Amino acid sequence: MDDILFRHTAIATPNEKSEDFLDKLAESECAQKLVKESKEFDQLLKDSLKIDVPDDLANKILLEQSFAIEQDRAVSNRWHIAIAASIAFVIGLSVPVVNSTLNHQTPNIGSVALQHVQEEYFLTAKVNEQASLQNVNVKLARYGAEASGGLGNVYFVNYCSFEGTSALHMILQGEKGRVTVFIVPDDADFTPAAEFDNQHFKGISEHIGKAKVVIVGEHDEPLEKMKTMLDKNIKWDI
Repeated sequence: MDDILFRHTAIATPNEKSEDFLDKLAESECAQKLVKESKEFDQLLKDSLKIDVPDDLANKILLEQSFAIEQDRAVSNRWHIAIAASIAFVIGLSVPVVNSTLNHQTPNIGSVALQHVQEEYFLTAKVNEQASLQNVNVKLARYGAEASGGLGNVYFVNYCSFEGTSALHMILQGEKGRVTVFIVPDDADFTPAAEFDNQHFKGISEHIGKAKVVIVGEHDEPLEKMKTMLDKNIKWDI
């Protein structure tokens, strides 16, 4: 094996085991140094491309796919209702039939909370604003409340649209994972739900002071402990 071929082989495949290559490698320190450097460079590339995969990656991918399917179903159902209403209007069906199709129903506060958490899951699962107590209290004041501390890590606190109602959206560190807390104005028109759940999350809610407090977490999260902590550390009707 000549020098040029050896050099090309050493750079491309430094772990080559052919007899000609090994004979040439044994002839000089320069050849051995070249092979050593090529192996170190290969290892560096492997280390750079190595990405640790989270233990629960498969579950998160399945969860995301499930959310996407449910969202597509919801959009499809709304589209079908809109088409039905349009057809009813065009062909001049009676007013009671049209009204029954479009009849407004007061949304269930638990269902709204579950949908909200589900739609924003992959955004809120990563956010970490490390909100200060002062920042939390600026937002809470709007609902006649003040936190005295002890809320733990507050990943996020800001206003959000809760089925068209302006509400406060907080994400706190729970015992098992992140817990979402909604504070909804008392005069918002929602059907109450003390406890609620779906295949992904569960939640509880209560009426306190001038607001409805809704707490949502994953199924293994002890939400009553979060409720007790909030009751202990937030003063209402200030």
